[in-house]
Amino acid sequence: MVSGDSRMVFALDTGTRSIIGIVAEVTPDALHIRAAAREEHRGRAMLDGQIHDVNQVAKLVVKVKKQLEEQLGQSLRKVAVAAAGRVLKTVKGEAERDFPPWQEISEEEVRSLELEAVRAAERSLAENEKTEERFYCVGYSITEYRLNGEKIGNPVGQRGNSVGVRLIATFLPQVVVDSLIAVLERAGLEMEMMTLEPIAAIEAVIPPTMRHLNLALVDIGAGTSDIAVTSQGSVSAYAMVPLAGDEVTEKLCELYLLDFFVGEQVKRQLTKKKSVNFRDVLGIQHKVSSKEVVASLKETVNEIAREIGKTILELNQTPPQAVICIGGGSLTPGLIEELASVLGLSRERVAVRDTSAVRGIEGLSAEFSGPDGVTPLGIALMAAHPQGLGLSQVRVNDRIVRLFRGARATVADALLAAGIGFSELYGRPGLSLTVEVNGKVEIIKGSLGEPAKITLNGEPATLDTPLPPKATICVEEAKPGKDASAVVKDVLPTDLPSLRITFNGEPRELSPLIFMNGELVTPETTLVDRARVYWFPVSTVKDVLLALGYSEEKLQPEILRVTLNGEQKEVAFLPFAVYRNNRPVELSEEVKEGDQIELRFSEQRPRISDLLARENVQLPRAEVKVYVNGKPVTLTGKGYRVFKNEKEATLEEELDDGDVVEVRSDSDFKPIFADIFNHISFDRDPPNPAARLVTLLNGQEAKFTTPLRDGDKIRIFWKHENLLQNITPDERHHR
Repeated sequence: MVSGDSRMVFALDTGTRSIIGIVAEVTPDALHIRAAAREEHRGRAMLDGQIHDVNQVAKLVVKVKKQLEEQLGQSLRKVAVAAAGRVLKTVKGEAERDFPPWQEISEEEVRSLELEAVRAAERSLAENEKTEERFYCVGYSITEYRLNGEKIGNPVGQRGNSVGVRLIATFLPQVVVDSLIAVLERAGLEMEMMTLEPIAAIEAVIPPTMRHLNLALVDIGAGTSDIAVTSQGSVSAYAMVPLAGDEVTEKLCELYLLDFFVGEQVKRQLTKKKSVNFRDVLGIQHKVSSKEVVASLKETVNEIAREIGKTILELNQTPPQAVICIGGGSLTPGLIEELASVLGLSRERVAVRDTSAVRGIEGLSAEFSGPDGVTPLGIALMAAHPQGLGLSQVRVNDRIVRLFRGARATVADALLAAGIGFSELYGRPGLSLTVEVNGKVEIIKGSLGEPAKITLNGEPATLDTPLPPKATICVEEAKPGKDASAVVKDVLPTDLPSLRITFNGEPRELSPLIFMNGELVTPETTLVDRARVYWFPVSTVKDVLLALGYSEEKLQPEILRVTLNGEQKEVAFLPFAVYRNNRPVELSEEVKEGDQIELRFSEQRPRISDLLARENVQLPRAEVKVYVNGKPVTLTGKGYRVFKNEKEATLEEELDDGDVVEVRSDSDFKPIFADIFNHISFDRDPPNPAARLVTLLNGQEAKFTTPLRDGDKIRIFWKHENLLQNITPDERHHR
């Protein structure tokens, strides 16, 4: 009978060689074994811990179940099981999300980020396995959180620009789980809890109180050897070696031509009898000493020991303090001694433990007390104090989802199994506007997105809401936030300075100039993200014109491109003039409160003379040297000709874009007598009415229009009609 303070658990260990079932009563003080049964496979329905023939394994489970029910006098429905450690997959995953820096990070958001990292691990697993096979996530552990790229213990309640999480997720292939479920369903059983064989073994022989020691647990079965390492209070590593008892059996069959199951029986007798009797496949009867058989298997046994030892050293880096071996394969002759040698440990530091090492167990018969009985006891212990994973079926958005749920299963676990990630649970926050105003960064926030509404069985729920059996979950679509929007004046000071002036006779009050990304804008201009806004008060003539609406382009000089004497030239000119307080000024001139500014436009364009002056062109001059009244005088004149577009032109002609200007030297300078008076000092008023002006050129009387030549001798004087003393004999004769 089961007392009111206890309950029953049914543990089933589906091994490669046999299936063991244990039913125990759980009391506060101990686990009381009420029934136990074992059945061996008649064929190789399981290999390396994996079910290969569902129907054959199911038939054997039914046999074990019936035996247990007969012993108990009651039917069994729910069962705890373990999957082989060789199928376990551990994958790293990470996820990161940007957050508005002013927003406090909630526990819900961190939980959602963890789910996204698990999904990333699941995708990585699928890619690395190069298969479309689905995996069940049976748990995950956080390795680190990051806030703004730096490690942090817990980001909940913090603020930052980004939050990241890294974790290790544990997966089981769907085919492994489904085959185990199929076996149980055919046997009329329902999976109540699931764990992994190495975890169950650890629970049995290395309880938490022993895990501060650096120990290695090796479960040597028929198909595989599962390894777990403990240190510093926890299980630090798991691994699997694909070598175990079957390798010894197969070697025995090869040496002596035995059927596999005959070889298995011979192997088990080696430690019990001095000699073994068997019949080979040819029908020949043999009797061989156990010592001889063991010696023939030494190489195979040593290989198993070397692989186990090598794996332990890879996991632990150094030899552990001790090694505990369980499982039927640990009884293989010579295996423990060789493993101790490989690890460099003394023989007493590598031990085989049976069920006597499991604490808190009562009523277990001697038939199940060997090393192979440890794992089923571990499964029972985990079922007694739920630490494993129960298979549950829930409905998410009208879709049936199967998941493993532990004692603390939540809505988040169901959503993860349904493939719903962070982006579907939290609406994208509206994008912020980040602008720089006179060198200072300003941020205009977008609105927050609305998270998806979650209901559990019709009631509002969160990701951390506990998950009841057969739950129905509905997840509505999350709503994104609105992006930030603003105009330029929203980021400017409210007390901007202004300048009062008079422009073209009208009073004006000018606000500061505002530029966004180098373009002049108004206060009503829409801001763009990452804009650089710069404003400054009006202080120069150019600022005044810009503030009055004259474009930057209009205030730029016009450029004429012309050709001067075969070379390309540019002539810049302003088509206007600016006056400040009635004085012409440059655009860079400062202005003050109350100034009068006038803008005058002009249609006059640059002239040829302006071009020649800008280019410092020295115009050629012609010279004629003469002597006047015995003194040398040099007459100068134009020694060039100017052509525009191959037509002769004056220096005052205006230029147009594309003009071709040429200055040619021309020495045909022809001064006349009258030009002399521009170069000498001579009293042009007659001294008396009777005086007459005498103009002589080379001794001959000359007119004012008479041409002059280089070297001419000129005399100019006033003459009284009755006076000849100033005339030379030749001149007198001429008169």
